[in-house]
Amino acid sequence: MPGARPATVPRTADGKPDLSGFWKGPLLRNMDKNVAGGFAAIMTPAGKAAYEYNKTKTINPEALCLFAGIPRASISGVPFEIVQSPKRMAFLYELMNTFRSIPVDGRKHPAADDIEPSYFGNGIGRWEGDTFVIDSVGFKDKNSWLDDDAHPHSDAMHVVERWTRTDATHLSHQVTVEDPKFYTKAFTFDRVFTMMPAGQELLEFACDENNIDRNGGHLGFGPHDPTTYKERLDK
Repeated sequence: MPGARPATVPRTADGKPDLSGFWKGPLLRNMDKNVAGGFAAIMTPAGKAAYEYNKTKTINPEALCLFAGIPRASISGVPFEIVQSPKRMAFLYELMNTFRSIPVDGRKHPAADDIEPSYFGNGIGRWEGDTFVIDSVGFKDKNSWLDDDAHPHSDAMHVVERWTRTDATHLSHQVTVEDPKFYTKAFTFDRVFTMMPAGQELLEFACDENNIDRNGGHLGFGPHDPTTYKERLDK
């Protein structure tokens, strides 16, 4: 959303909207809300086979303490922090106590053969007016789900995120996903994050500590408990 934003949006010394802060949004379960018929309507045969495999042969990667990556981290209800500088945007995730660091210096993606696949992919950032855009490729396709419901993604996935601070306490996030191996067309979802109260900080998250799913020996294939670790603690 290029263009001027309300004056209530804080800005950095170089005039960019300041996205820094401690943010949280509710758990999002319908990543395919804008897809008529849902993901099933746009899956390729390979995508359908991968989905069936995830449901019947794989364990939820988060239950094994593996990183959610993106776009799955974008639907989490667990808080995260953004730390902004002129040349880099860092995302610090309470979930699994992990991070990603996005360069904002005009670089391009490396050649595909030079990218080491990762859960968060190879991300590069740029500003389009007052919107911060992250373009990511080079994803792991093993032990990684698109969402909490075992939908798959391939190593060909391409994710574009658009972050816009709309006022002092709200951060709009729009995500577009392309994955020609598994889906016949791109899809987009969005949500709004809210600034956490003053004084709140990221908590330490030791995934295997008191892990009732893993240590209890009752993990099964496919999606099970849809709630997040943080939500279970809050109950």
